Amino acid sequence: MRDKINDILNNTIRELNLNDKKANIKIKIKPFKRKIASISLTNKTIYINKNVLPYLTDEEIKFIFAHELLHLKYGKYHINEFENELLFLFPNKEEILINIIKKLLKYNNLNNNAREGIWTPDNWLRRPAPYPG
Repeated sequence: MRDKINDILNNTIRELNLNDKKANIKIKIKPFKRKIASISLTNKTIYINKNVLPYLTDEEIKFIFAHELLHLKYGKYHINEFENELLFLFPNKEEILINIIKKLLKYNNLNNNAREGIWTPDNWLRRPAPYPG
């Protein structure tokens, strides 16, 4: 699984033209209660939820990596360039998001974690506040 994850990450890095930063990007797989992934902009580490990772397709993993890597490229806010590049890579962005959220809901229900909170599009990636424009 680790090799597959690294291959997907490396391909996504190339597609986003982040090759100069490639050597510095690390992946850590760990359990999260309420989110699928996050990135530390300081140490260039992507954290991905180990509990739902086995349920995700390669395309969904790539989408998550692209989302996190775009934060590395554009910062913590979802500015227009961020959203446009994500949409360019994933014209079916909404469908992918819906599928990921469904899997998170299913995982949440299977493990009786409903009391911990409900997964929504706004909190699954811990999205920051809109760009203070």
